Amino acid sequence: MTEDLDPSLQVDVLAAALRLDHQETRDLLEFLAQKLEQSLPQATTVTRNRSFFAKEHPVKEILVRFDDYHYQIIREKHGSLSAKVLKVVRGVVLKTTEISVDQWTEEIAQQLAQMAQRSSQTRQALNKFVLGN
Repeated sequence: MTEDLDPSLQVDVLAAALRLDHQETRDLLEFLAQKLEQSLPQATTVTRNRSFFAKEHPVKEILVRFDDYHYQIIREKHGSLSAKVLKVVRGVVLKTTEISVDQWTEEIAQQLAQMAQRSSQTRQALNKFVLGN
């Protein structure tokens, strides 16, 4: 993301990068896991399904932690996605709200844009996220 982009446009670009055109939930979760682990490894936890005999280990859950809010997206057993935002105070979850996947990606993008405004290191991580550099 370049410094001359309007902050609201930055959020739109990030949200579009998060959503892209991944039609299958498996592709979407794999994409999100890869991008978020690369750009924010200290704030992202990815849980994969582990089966002793399985060759693949698909993403089961992604948790992205920001100051007072944590964003969780889970692949349910029947394949659909469940997205939640958790209000956290001093390490205790006070409220959990289920939201749409689109809203989840939008809110993650807004949080990332706010972080980028405060930190050049985060700005570089977001450049890697959006541009793949």
